[in-house]
Amino acid sequence: MSRTYTLLSYLYPTALALTSGAGALALIKNLKAGTYDINQDSIGLPIGAILIIFLILVLMHLLQILLLRCARANSFAGLLLKIPAYLIATISLMILVDRIVYWSIPHHAIIAILYGVTAITFGVFQIQTVVQLK
Repeated sequence: MSRTYTLLSYLYPTALALTSGAGALALIKNLKAGTYDINQDSIGLPIGAILIIFLILVLMHLLQILLLRCARANSFAGLLLKIPAYLIATISLMILVDRIVYWSIPHHAIIAILYGVTAITFGVFQIQTVVQLK
C-alpha cells in the first residue's frame, strides 16, 4: 500500500467526522441565535440525521476497504469483490451529493460547503483507490 492511499483512507473519515460535528454545532448555533421558530420540529431530528449519515458513511468506507484488501488483482474472485466495493463507493458519493443539495439553504450553507469538501476528499480517495489497484 502506498503512503498516499493510507493517508487518504484516514483523511476521508476524519473530514467526515469534522463535517458532522461542525454541522451539529451550526444547527445548535442557529437555534441559539433564534433562526428557527420555537414552535417548529425538534432540532434533534436534523442532528440525529447528521449522526446517522456519519455512521453509515464510515461503515461503508470500512467495508469498501475490507473488500478491496481481500480482492486479488488478477482473479475472478477479486473481480467479484471489486464490484460491490465500487457499488458501495457509488452509493456513498450519492449520499454525499444528497447532503450537499439538502443543506444548500440559506442558514445552512456552511454545512453544504463542508459536505462538499468531504465529497472532494472522498473523490480523491476513490481515484487513489483505482490507481492503487492497477
